[in-house]
Amino acid sequence: MKNKTEKKNEILEASIYLMYLKGYNGTSVKDITDAAGIPKGSFYNYFKDKEQYAIDAINYYDQHISFKIAKMLTNKALSPLDRIKEFFRLGILNVKKQDMKYGCFIGNITQEMGDVNELISAAAAKVDKTRIKLIQENLLEAYQNKELKKEIDLETLANFILNNWQGALVRMKMDSNERPLDDFYTILCEIILK
Repeated sequence: MKNKTEKKNEILEASIYLMYLKGYNGTSVKDITDAAGIPKGSFYNYFKDKEQYAIDAINYYDQHISFKIAKMLTNKALSPLDRIKEFFRLGILNVKKQDMKYGCFIGNITQEMGDVNELISAAAAKVDKTRIKLIQENLLEAYQNKELKKEIDLETLANFILNNWQGALVRMKMDSNERPLDDFYTILCEIILK
């Protein structure tokens, strides 16, 4: 018999892409339970409400889905700048594999709910802060190794990179075109991380 955490993770795994695609407001509890193959009443055995589901989905996404790409930022087999480049290269491949329909779950839910729901916003911000910190640590290591010659505050640069990534994802979805991602990656590799 599965414990409550395992079953909760199964529900998240089976239903997260629905909220990823349709958004918070476009996804009902019934949509979630239908996708997970559970009765609607069972939802409340695992989640207090839809808000808690969204927070748990953000954490699940971070720990189980985007983790595979994010671990690239700690891959010591690569130079620090190559870690950053590979992180975004894999992110672009993942988005293209999804036919550019999904973008970034964290970015999507933040755009929709960031100024509406403090708890969802805080959960999303925590994930972003972790990514920014890892990017910043790689920039610092590159600077100390004299691989990065930019005279700029590294926290500002890390924020700038992630902000532009999120912007490229929004433009990609808006235009149904991968060019914003390709442009982002070209500028990242050929100008910012030179």
